Amino acid sequence: MSLRMIEVGCQIFIRRDGYSFLDPPKSELLYEIWKNGSLSGAAKSLKMSYQHAWNLINEINKTAPEPLVLKQRGGTNGGGAEISGYGKRILTEYNAIEKQINKLTYQINNEINF
Repeated sequence: MSLRMIEVGCQIFIRRDGYSFLDPPKSELLYEIWKNGSLSGAAKSLKMSYQHAWNLINEINKTAPEPLVLKQRGGTNGGGAEISGYGKRILTEYNAIEKQINKLTYQINNEINF
């Protein structure tokens, strides 16, 4: 009989006033916008529709005390999206929380699979 490993995993969901503020899909989208400098590029990179990405950003900005993404609809000069200074700070903090949670789950997994 072979032993099977047990693995504990965690995902971070941050809520504000009962509404989802940040979660893995939203943080991933924000990182891609930061990296690509555009909402459409981020949506393509994550293989999601532009409309879905737009809706997620609206949800994030509506829940946040300040906008995390500054966006401009297309026009003669084209649209654009960029992460605000506040958004960069929030993403950096989210990343720090994620690292701590990952360390903890790594320790737990090592202990339960001795």
